[in-house]
Amino acid sequence: MASVILIALMFGPAVLSFFLRSNGALAFLSLGSASLLVTYVSDGLSRLIDKTAKIYWAASSLSLTLIILTLVLTLLLTRKATSRSKLIAHLLPALAAGGLLALLIEPLLSGSLQAQMMNSSLWQNLVKVQAVVVGAGILSSLLLVWLGHFGRGKHHK
Repeated sequence: MASVILIALMFGPAVLSFFLRSNGALAFLSLGSASLLVTYVSDGLSRLIDKTAKIYWAASSLSLTLIILTLVLTLLLTRKATSRSKLIAHLLPALAAGGLLALLIEPLLSGSLQAQMMNSSLWQNLVKVQAVVVGAGILSSLLLVWLGHFGRGKHHK
């Protein structure tokens, strides 16, 4: 069960990015933003929801929702933003987004699911290469964002 969830988390963003022709670089960068959101906003937002809506929403559930919602919205809002010729270039940051998604979500899962995931060889390998996943994701995303806007400032009539 945990291996299936892990595979879905790791490869889901790349598959969605490919078929929706979404911007893989922005997907990866949105997960970085979601991580900051969870770190600095989720506790306060959870308290605000408790007070205003009179609904208890665990901070881990809210954090999980913020991370997944940020990624899904980015993939949906940037659909058809990548030309077919640039899809392969966006595959690396989209794959890195999947690895980052799994790394960000794991601490928010239930104890039993965490234990199952940690016993998975796939998880153990991901943890070993997490620095490469994050570094390659950041570098490839920034390069695509930086280089993707050159030449658009010219207006042809």
